Amino acid sequence: MLNFSISLAGLNVVQSAIELVGTNLSNAGSEGYHRQDPIIRPLCLNTYGVVSIGGAEITEVRRMINNLLEMEIVRQQSSLGQASQELTTLETIESVFGELDSDGMDVAISHFFDSLTELTSQPDSQALREQVVWAADGLAGQFRNIGRFIDDVMEQVHLQAQQYVEQVNSLTNEISDLNGQITAVSLRGGSANMLQDRRDQAIKELADLINVEVTGGVGLAETTTISANGMQVVTGTSVMTLELQTTSDGKIGVSPEDSPTCYTSLGGGRLAGLLALNNDILADIRSSLDTLARQIITEVNQLHVQGVGKNGSFDDLTGVSVSSETLDEWSLDVEAGSFFIRVIDTNTQSVTRHEITVDPATDTVATIQADLDALGNISASIVGSALHIEADAGYQFDFLPAVSSQPLNDNITGSAEATISGIYEGDENQVFTCLVSGSGDVGIDEGLVLEVRNGAGELVKTVNVGQGYAAGDLLDIGSGIYVTMSTGSLADTDNFTIQALARTDTSGFLAAAGINTLFSGSGASGMTVREEILNNPGNLAGDVSTTGGDGINILKMSDIAGNTFAVLGDTSPQDYYGQIVTGVGQAIVVRQARVTSMENIMRQLGTQREDISGVDLNDEAAKLIVLERMYQAISKSISTQNKMLQFLFDII
Repeated sequence: MLNFSISLAGLNVVQSAIELVGTNLSNAGSEGYHRQDPIIRPLCLNTYGVVSIGGAEITEVRRMINNLLEMEIVRQQSSLGQASQELTTLETIESVFGELDSDGMDVAISHFFDSLTELTSQPDSQALREQVVWAADGLAGQFRNIGRFIDDVMEQVHLQAQQYVEQVNSLTNEISDLNGQITAVSLRGGSANMLQDRRDQAIKELADLINVEVTGGVGLAETTTISANGMQVVTGTSVMTLELQTTSDGKIGVSPEDSPTCYTSLGGGRLAGLLALNNDILADIRSSLDTLARQIITEVNQLHVQGVGKNGSFDDLTGVSVSSETLDEWSLDVEAGSFFIRVIDTNTQSVTRHEITVDPATDTVATIQADLDALGNISASIVGSALHIEADAGYQFDFLPAVSSQPLNDNITGSAEATISGIYEGDENQVFTCLVSGSGDVGIDEGLVLEVRNGAGELVKTVNVGQGYAAGDLLDIGSGIYVTMSTGSLADTDNFTIQALARTDTSGFLAAAGINTLFSGSGASGMTVREEILNNPGNLAGDVSTTGGDGINILKMSDIAGNTFAVLGDTSPQDYYGQIVTGVGQAIVVRQARVTSMENIMRQLGTQREDISGVDLNDEAAKLIVLERMYQAISKSISTQNKMLQFLFDII
């Protein structure tokens, strides 16, 4: 009977081995499956003297796995997941910079400033004014489209991050359940290989979403503990649920459920890529785009506010809705300074220029409104949170930098009088002092001159007003300003001052409040052209003189294209936009290289894993042939033994 026991043991081994080959073959295409091989050892059934007699048994079904290799695959999977997520989103962003609407932002910027330059040649051309307004509207549309697209992408990133957090929680729950099942099977002495395969695959999927550290080891039979960014998300059969949080500064992060701790950056995985995209990469792109839009809006508007259109000075103006807080809280563009407003009597054409000081730390739009309302012949109010300025009947107002015909301060003791004219061409506000040297009558006495000095006391020019000068002739004192001296006497050290304004609003308040501006909005997503200019391009404020038609304001606005600004990194607007696009392109190149490198690494690791853990159909088929022959041999042995016994029974 012992021979039967030996043969039956062999049959059991062969049957189990054949079933294992079947399991391997059926799972050859299953992701995460590790080939299982039986460990067959001799089985001692009896011992006769020095002879051991027995069969065979399967002592272990071994998963063919290299734990260090599996851990490296998990680690690389997290890095690949993050880089892939960032690359996909950045490629979407790159495409939008050149594909929205017409020919892209770069062309829109060029077209706007080129149209301004073209208008300078014919400042009164209605067709060219319309072209400028259309170009401005096209530029604003490009900013809005790209800005809103980025906002939409960030919203999608937020939604995708929420889905990933839910997937992370689902996987950690699955892993904890498998931990319990593996422990239970192992305690009963069974094989948990298939369960471990499922758990290892779940860990790999988890690593694709979030960087994980595995304690206990991938592929080990022991209960596995998993940490993500220092948080133990799986401990045995216990799970920490994660939540997606939004911080006060608009960043998104991951935190344990009901915990104040929020992690806005993670070490790897697609979720880490989404956090980096929202909190850093996309936020920087949007910030740069907003900075560019705000700079163009501010620079153009601060020039536009001090000009007038074809209709000249204003009867009333209304700004945009603003906050009631102090100026430094609701606008980054308002600085300590002042602005000048001219009030014109339309009957006599006499002009009174007033200066309103602005302190952003203490002033609000209401205090500025009160200061304006206190001036004569105009009134100011706040309508729907917007500043409204209105002239009294028979009066108008504007913010022109036009040189006043009368000196700012007149300290002439003689009988001669000074009259000022011209358009100031300087870049900075100045107060010029004209000092009389010598004494005598204008146009008669030799040696009578005017010494012109700037605000720093530097001598700018000396002009003759004595012998050889014809009273009433224009005297060019530089920077586009002219002085006319009437007949009469001048005394040595007599003087008068001339206020020369390059900008009538050094505070930026008028532009920030939307008074006589071309653009409205404070960033890319909200940039628009004011309706009153869209509807009537004649309101484009291209002139700065009282007579109109000079186009100087248009020229200054066109010069913005070539100017460099510190807030733009000492570059021009178009170059700054080029840097934004180039930055996105460089980020894509870096991530493409990273993804390619990691994919190569993952392929190499996958090849190594396949060599160790993969199912080779030919090898399994060869095993089946061997096992089939073993089965046939053992069956033949049993059949032979059965015949021998039958023969013996027949003899007996």
